[in-house]
Parts: sequence; structure tokens; C-alpha cells
Amino acid sequence: MIEEATIVVPRVKCNGCVKNVHKALQTLPGVEVTQTDLPNKTFHLRYASEQVSLATIKDTLAIAKYPVANEPILSAVDQERV
Repeated sequence: MIEEATIVVPRVKCNGCVKNVHKALQTLPGVEVTQTDLPNKTFHLRYASEQVSLATIKDTLAIAKYPVANEPILSAVDQERV
């Protein structure tokens, strides 16, 4: 099943950081970054939940020194409900 999520990565400060986050995420199967917003430090992702979990995505970014913010991460479906 394809899931969507928007994550906030506070340590992203420049295009080099964005590139590093993309590079880390490319190591995971079934993960695609569909939108990046540098000023807001957000990345909108689509991922195949049968191949990778959101927890694994967050762990991978933490290992790459770009931890995800602790604020709630809303899926596209959740965002429509708000």
C-alpha cells in the first residue's frame, strides 16, 4: 500500500542538506520524495508501507544526522480531516 507523509527535518538549512536527505532516503526501497520545501524544512514522501515503515525512514534520517522533528507527522488523509 502506498502511504504519504510530510516530515519536518529541522537541521536542513541549505540545498546541500536537501541533497543529503534525498540521498539517505534513496537507500530505502519504495520511498519517493514528491515535494521539498526548504524554507519550512519539510519533505513530502510517498512510500510503500509493505517495503518500509515510517519508523525506518525516521531512523535512516537520524543515522544520516538529519533527525525528524518530534511534532506529529500527518499523512495526506489526516491533513484533509484537519
